Amino acid sequence: MLPVLILCTSFPALAEKPPIKIAVIGPITGKSSEDIGESIRGGARVFLSDINQFGGVLGHRVELVERDDEAKPEVGARIARDLVDKEKVVAAVGFGNTGVALPSAKIFQDARIPVIISSATGAVINEQLMPPASAVSYVFRISASDALQPIVILNDLIDRRKITKIALLHDETPYGQSGKQSVLDELTRRQLAPVTVASFKVGEQDMSSQLAQAREAGAQAVVLYCLADEGAMVAKSAAMMKLKLPIVGPWTLSHKSFIDLSADSSEGVRTAVTYIENHGGTVSNQFALAYKKTNKVSRIPSAVAAAQTYDALRLIILAIHQARSTDGDKIRAALEDLRQPTLSTVVSRYQRPFSPTDHEAISLNMIVMGEIQKGQVAYAYPEDASSGLITRVKK
Repeated sequence: MLPVLILCTSFPALAEKPPIKIAVIGPITGKSSEDIGESIRGGARVFLSDINQFGGVLGHRVELVERDDEAKPEVGARIARDLVDKEKVVAAVGFGNTGVALPSAKIFQDARIPVIISSATGAVINEQLMPPASAVSYVFRISASDALQPIVILNDLIDRRKITKIALLHDETPYGQSGKQSVLDELTRRQLAPVTVASFKVGEQDMSSQLAQAREAGAQAVVLYCLADEGAMVAKSAAMMKLKLPIVGPWTLSHKSFIDLSADSSEGVRTAVTYIENHGGTVSNQFALAYKKTNKVSRIPSAVAAAQTYDALRLIILAIHQARSTDGDKIRAALEDLRQPTLSTVVSRYQRPFSPTDHEAISLNMIVMGEIQKGQVAYAYPEDASSGLITRVKK
């Protein structure tokens, strides 16, 4: 059980007052995104067990309204509308896919209900609603934006491993397209260009033609931007071709499905993450244990999505407590000026994570390079493992 800040002084009141409803939305049955959805839901259930055991907030117990967006934009938008109009949620967390988060977040924005994106990473999600696009934004994020992950990925390849001939492979989802552009932008900033760029569709099984294109172009490494299942197909195809190139990609390559589907082919693959299961301080380890116990599993499908969702819910509760209200405007204002320390969060302590002009909780220094080692994600660099014992905070 994680240590928590008790936000209520009268436990009997929980039975007398209506619950505070918070939405939890993720792609529980979405193609190539199930790991994210299951982990969003699983991390939220750990939070629920903690918060109600210690008194809820403002004398109310917390109720999570779980929904499956199926990784489909139209389903996500329909769910968001139902949560606003019928369920009367006071806030929302989740969303694993950029394409789903974009239309859904706009619905919460129009309803003036705060939402913290805990998994989707497309840079455009926040950009579409932050001033001056809107007078104020109700959309926050606690996952590592695709404006940041390519920097970490290319720091690993170019700065640390001295590799400059890079092939860029991506899927054709909004996520893959957004990530591709972010990688290209970062390469341009470094006055470099990929030796080749190739794409593939969700569900594609054989990536040999894309990898052959990379080999013929003289690639020394492959940067991937795709969902987990297709990433595994790239790793397996490379192994079958005996193409021994370093493969580096975003947080999706840390998912259970990537590791399981690619099997031995995943060994040595690197991935940009904010959280590594079973490494780091006491709170981090306690969260992993609590997740497995609460959800009755032996592994977390996406440890990053689970930890970030838990933290997102913690921040919302702190904001409600600080605002002494469930009014959307007051919760938003409190999130932009959180004054209470976040002693029980997992990824970071989040000292003033948001402001009126910055709704991104994750900064560059909070992202580390993980590496698949014997079927688990470990730190790629010993110095990151050492610094992981001290929770990173936003810079």
